[in-house]
Amino acid sequence: MTTVENPGSNNARTCVCLLLVLWVSSSCVALELNKGSDVNGNERQATNNSSKSDATVFYLDLANRSITQPVEPNQVSGARFVQVEVTEVANRKKIPLSFEVRYQAKDDTRIYLGSFALYPPDNPGKFIVATQGKVKGDGAIVLTLVVSEKVDAEDVVKVGIKRIRLVKA
Repeated sequence: MTTVENPGSNNARTCVCLLLVLWVSSSCVALELNKGSDVNGNERQATNNSSKSDATVFYLDLANRSITQPVEPNQVSGARFVQVEVTEVANRKKIPLSFEVRYQAKDDTRIYLGSFALYPPDNPGKFIVATQGKVKGDGAIVLTLVVSEKVDAEDVVKVGIKRIRLVKA
């Protein structure tokens, strides 16, 4: 007796297996991106006091669009650039994303230093913005996520940022 297998059943099994693999892998990415998020909706403060903070990733999203990192006076001497390292991006719809970098003085005055954009909009990387000699003494660097297009309530945009650095060259 010969058995004839329905050719469509192999395709259906393959499709189900692929969907299962995609679902599991997307769940893992979502778990990783949620690690370390601020659930209170407050502007987060990044610290730069230890080498452990070098590995810390801070997250910006549509609800929490800025982080503030204190600048120590000994870091300012000779610093010509602010370096921002974007380590991971969740932006499935490829919504255009840019970032504004400001220096906040002790008296809370914010001075615009510059901006940069991700291209393509889901591509991480290292970016620099000139200090223009405006970063002085105690204060903080404020990094703000700017979304130039209208977004829907269900859109997900989440960006991982490593510790912001002041660099000399």
